[in-house]
Amino acid sequence: MTDQPSELPPIMKREAKPSAVNDREREVRDEGRRATLRFWTKMLGATLAVLLVLAFTEHFVSRVTELPYFQMTNLEVTGDTDRVPYYRVEEAVKPILHGNYFSFDLEEARCVVETVPWVKHAVVRRAWPDGLAVHVESYRAVAMYEDGRLVSEEGELFAANPDERENLSVQLPTFYGSSSQVPQIVTGYRDFMRALEPLGASVTDLHFSERGSWSLVMTSPDIPPTPIELGVDDGKGSVLASLANMVAAYPRMVEMMNGPPSSVDMRYPKAFAASLPDRKAVERHREAMQNAGLIAEPDDAADRKE
Repeated sequence: MTDQPSELPPIMKREAKPSAVNDREREVRDEGRRATLRFWTKMLGATLAVLLVLAFTEHFVSRVTELPYFQMTNLEVTGDTDRVPYYRVEEAVKPILHGNYFSFDLEEARCVVETVPWVKHAVVRRAWPDGLAVHVESYRAVAMYEDGRLVSEEGELFAANPDERENLSVQLPTFYGSSSQVPQIVTGYRDFMRALEPLGASVTDLHFSERGSWSLVMTSPDIPPTPIELGVDDGKGSVLASLANMVAAYPRMVEMMNGPPSSVDMRYPKAFAASLPDRKAVERHREAMQNAGLIAEPDDAADRKE
């Protein structure tokens, strides 16, 4: 026998190692579970805290925004207030001017304001803390349409009182034609007005037929209302050229016929036709212009009045 310890049997060596490993693995797993539990506990707590804060904040904000201080009570109107006065905008928005500064529907207000006569476009914004600010842009009328509506500079049709337009001393011309053709009629009107400038005349009526034929009525203090047939444009400015030819020849026509022609037809390729003067129409027109102070009365008429 010796004093050295004898080696453990092989079977005991095999059992000691797996037991220690298993204990360690259990400790690791348990620690992982505890860490996961702590994480989700913290997350749940944080989530509940956030929800409580949000609920409190929403309640607080809701109570604050409902204070009378923020109720929509004031209205400010800027822009073209000559044609779009304050009281008309107020009448339009008053039925919807409810709620508060934060909840008021600006898009609804804009749509309502743009139904007011003469309003072309409206910009609507909130005015702190209890008001609505409205800026209006109005139409500019250049003509009457055949159905009584007005025609804007851009060729848009709109409903408004023509007596409320600017410069009432200028008579609006009347346009006739399909509503879809109004923008084209506006363009033609401007071209024809420039062509008539040498005569000092203006267009009072302008027709544009479905087949594209133009006709107009021109007048001036010295020219009674005179219908002019221009025909269909060839796409190269033939109608405008015909009118320019008529303007150039007009003084000669008046001289030859001893008075302004009662009508002119420019639809012939290389000629035109002019009707003889209507003496009664010429006299009525002269009297109307004298009464309006647009032309001077003859000397003998002035003497008779004295």
